Amino acid sequence: MKKIITMFIASVFAFSCSQGVVDKDKAKEQAPAATEQTADPHAGQAAADPHAGAEKPKERKVNVPKEVAEKYKSLILEVKNTKDNSTVQSDVIIGQKAEVQGTPFAVEVEYYMPDFVIESDGTITTRSADEKNPVAKIKVYKMNEVFFDGWLFKNHPTEHGNFNDPNYSITIISSK
Repeated sequence: MKKIITMFIASVFAFSCSQGVVDKDKAKEQAPAATEQTADPHAGQAAADPHAGAEKPKERKVNVPKEVAEKYKSLILEVKNTKDNSTVQSDVIIGQKAEVQGTPFAVEVEYYMPDFVIESDGTITTRSADEKNPVAKIKVYKMNEVFFDGWLFKNHPTEHGNFNDPNYSITIISSK
């Protein structure tokens, strides 16, 4: 009986230790390619991101309350040319794309959250219609191709994966 119990314990131990072993060739074949875009505040970060290659977060639901959609119709964005220190302000209607004069860019404002929050279920929304933590989800196009797809944080213009280009910066000036 001792031999049977000893054999059983040894086999359980051996089996449990082998659970972390992965056949890399099989894992590559079985891994699905991620092709979905996410409404993620950190999307569009530079390629030198230390988290590059990490699994992308699930797509987040975005909820713009009716009172916010009715109150805010456009954003004034400032595009600064850091080489010659010139700036251009552009009034972009939320939900539309606008060319930024004197730059190679067009900007589309997808969403505007005046008091940005991510709820416990992962939904991106706003706490109120008051501009306490204003954030815009934008797409920047360069030569008609998406160059940046991410979030602009008015109160934190250099954080959270904001638009990153060696010659230009984009910031939120105001809302209308």
